[in-house]
Amino acid sequence: MRFSNYDNLVVVDVMLNDFIPVRLLLDTGVEGIIITDMDIVSLFTDRCIRNFSLSAPGTTHVLEACVSSPVKVNVGKLNPVFTNLVLLSEDYFSLDEYIGSKVHGLISMSKFRNLIVTTDYDQNMLKFQLPERYHPPFRSQIIPISIFNGKPHMNARVELDNGDISDYWLMIDSGANHPLLLEVDSLSDYKPKKSIDAIIGRGLGGNLHGSFARVGWLMLGNLRLDDVITSFAENYTSEIISLRMNRDGTLGSGALGKFKVTFDYLNSRMILEKGNKFSNPFEYNMSGMSFRSFGFGFNLFEVSEVIPGSPAHEAGLQLGDVLVSLNGKSTFFLNLGELNRILSEKEGNIILMTASRGGKQLSFRFKLRRII
Repeated sequence: MRFSNYDNLVVVDVMLNDFIPVRLLLDTGVEGIIITDMDIVSLFTDRCIRNFSLSAPGTTHVLEACVSSPVKVNVGKLNPVFTNLVLLSEDYFSLDEYIGSKVHGLISMSKFRNLIVTTDYDQNMLKFQLPERYHPPFRSQIIPISIFNGKPHMNARVELDNGDISDYWLMIDSGANHPLLLEVDSLSDYKPKKSIDAIIGRGLGGNLHGSFARVGWLMLGNLRLDDVITSFAENYTSEIISLRMNRDGTLGSGALGKFKVTFDYLNSRMILEKGNKFSNPFEYNMSGMSFRSFGFGFNLFEVSEVIPGSPAHEAGLQLGDVLVSLNGKSTFFLNLGELNRILSEKEGNIILMTASRGGKQLSFRFKLRRII
């Protein structure tokens, strides 16, 4: 079945109870099916059988949710299953704004634990196979994984920018678009030589703050990725640390997207084949600003972060500015992925931008520059 690819985040079409179509983020880092869209939640609240509270990384907030009675779930041509839904009381994720398209929630990869699931990021295709019919391709890399609470974990070797080499226990998180995230409390006194403070992601508790830096390399089995942009997470509460299964960080879709990735939960293994983007360098947005999308078609873009000292900051862009045009083209005809690609494509490119601020249109000109 085909999927929609948003910066290596996989969104699939799912049918609930035969008549409610939803779009869900396929995520190895969650359990079950989580519905975040309040319109869909309202259709199932009368089926809640248990309320519970969630703790979220990077915050002390307690979030409220409930579990529904079993619902019929159809994914592609697979046999339907009956399963509970987790219904959030608020849309804590705001997936729409940061993916740039309508998304109603998340579905765990573990829902397909009895099948072999292959994600082809180059062709935007998912392939489901019966275990007895699957044989790892020649030249593929087989990596042992361990499953805890439905989430896959693996060991990876990393060279930090100071030359130190260590093995790290990582949760595989296809629902996060960073390549690699390391927990600060797993790194002793290490600090990167060059880093930038920024919002490194978004979770149930809202924006996650930390820093970005580059590590020397990341080894996944015998496959090596160089100069990997790495997120360093801070401010995890002791309660969250205790729930981390002693992991040191996460491997995200920014790295997974360089492969054809196969999960075989029954045999506790992940199989990697090099994809078309395997040799492409890791790049971070060279403007130094981030956006949230809004509007009916998610083609309006508001500046949600400006990194101090970045090209966008030096040009005078501010939080809350709404983009009007980019290099002479109306941003109405762009999506969030295209916008980020243009701003990450090539160091030295000139960007001409018009933005609306307080009812006035302002023009900006800056040159893309690697900030990390």
